[in-house]
Amino acid sequence: MIQQRKPLGIGTLSLLVLILGFAFNYGWGSENFRFGYYLFDLLKLPIFSNGDQGLHLPFVATAIFWIPAVIIASKYRSHYGTRVAFNVAGFMLLLCIVGPVVDIVDRFVNS
Repeated sequence: MIQQRKPLGIGTLSLLVLILGFAFNYGWGSENFRFGYYLFDLLKLPIFSNGDQGLHLPFVATAIFWIPAVIIASKYRSHYGTRVAFNVAGFMLLLCIVGPVVDIVDRFVNS
């Protein structure tokens, strides 16, 4: 029995998009540089929705990476790495959607 490997292709690009999404909020170097924080500071946007607490907006902004990763991985299922990219990006996208909903419900309940 000969076992075939999955080919590299456009679907493998979903893994790269997934890694870029994680790198967007990862602290780099000894100064803990985060590209998401730098971008929000450059645009003069707050990092949290409520001062120093609340919804972490750069995490929600990474949905820009999760959505294309899910779409590419679901379209090209037969390529290498698409199953992992689809599952991880789908889970992270779910967290990006559930987080704001929980924050909104919390504001209605506690106000």
